[in-house]
Amino acid sequence: APMRLRHVLAPVAIASFTLAAAGRGGSPASAGPPGATASGPAVSAQGAESPSGSASSAPASDPVAPEEPAARAPATGSATAGAASAARRCTADGLSMRLGRADAGAGQIHYRLTFANKSTTACTLSGFPGVSLIKRDGSAIGVPAEREGAMRGRTVIGPGKTAGVTLHTLNQGITDSGCWSRPDYLRVYPPGSKEALTLRASQLHICGDRFTTTAVDG
Repeated sequence: APMRLRHVLAPVAIASFTLAAAGRGGSPASAGPPGATASGPAVSAQGAESPSGSASSAPASDPVAPEEPAARAPATGSATAGAASAARRCTADGLSMRLGRADAGAGQIHYRLTFANKSTTACTLSGFPGVSLIKRDGSAIGVPAEREGAMRGRTVIGPGKTAGVTLHTLNQGITDSGCWSRPDYLRVYPPGSKEALTLRASQLHICGDRFTTTAVDG
């Protein structure tokens, strides 16, 4: 009987020792390899980074809302500039012309040719007009005016307002070249127009083979 009791108590003692060891820190199997312990926090950190990244992108987009008024400010200016740029090109039927008196000095003679906007809306002119001297029978005198000076920017002409060019020639006797016949009319094609305006201009006297026009200016 004593021998049988020892066989029964031996497994109980081993089980108690195992439970006691588990209570002090667990078996080596329960601790796992060092890599497992490191990978656990790594996965947890990645899980934390994902929501954190989403949160950080949201504040980055928040300042956009307060900045919207500033972004719209240039648009207002652009709209104003766009309204000005929407002004149509002046056409021959919407213009009238006037030729000023000769302005002589130092052997040079200048005539101011103005275009008046007789329409009810603003229009624009940009560039050089085509200007020719015409006889009563419609034939041309000499050659059309050459371009003189630099190209200027677009000129907006309001209703009833004017813009113009300067015609240039020389005083008689300045060069050996003579003078052209005096014209009856001045035929003018506004810049960009295929239709011409005709103006009585018998006072215009072209000499020295110099007949030029500037670009339209205000």
